[in-house]
Amino acid sequence: MSEKTKAQKDMELALKLVNEVFDSSNKQTQKNYGGLCHSFPVMVRQCGLCQALAFSESKKNASGDSDLAKAHELILKHAGKIIGQDNVLQAVRDADTIRYILLTRRILSAWIYFKRFAVSILMVEEGGNEQ
Repeated sequence: MSEKTKAQKDMELALKLVNEVFDSSNKQTQKNYGGLCHSFPVMVRQCGLCQALAFSESKKNASGDSDLAKAHELILKHAGKIIGQDNVLQAVRDADTIRYILLTRRILSAWIYFKRFAVSILMVEEGGNEQ
């Protein structure tokens, strides 16, 4: 059996994680998470990975036990899974410049699959509209 490409591994990971959201979360959390899957890469490109993660961290903590807080928590958890870190915000914050650029590229390249599965599994189109 041949080795899988990074894209194949990213797709499998995204499929697994989005399916977990679909199986274990309520409809509103799924919708919020799907919308964040579409907006997260835009935030990363506009203000940087560290600020995008810090935004989700603040929303996770400020929103208490809400569906939106759970969706932000999932975004942080899934970004951490991509780079193999439990505390993704700390890992990104502590990275030197070259590592920060690599982490940004790594997360953005894998995030394409999260966006696609948000549409096909969670039925959330870009802009947060359900199909």
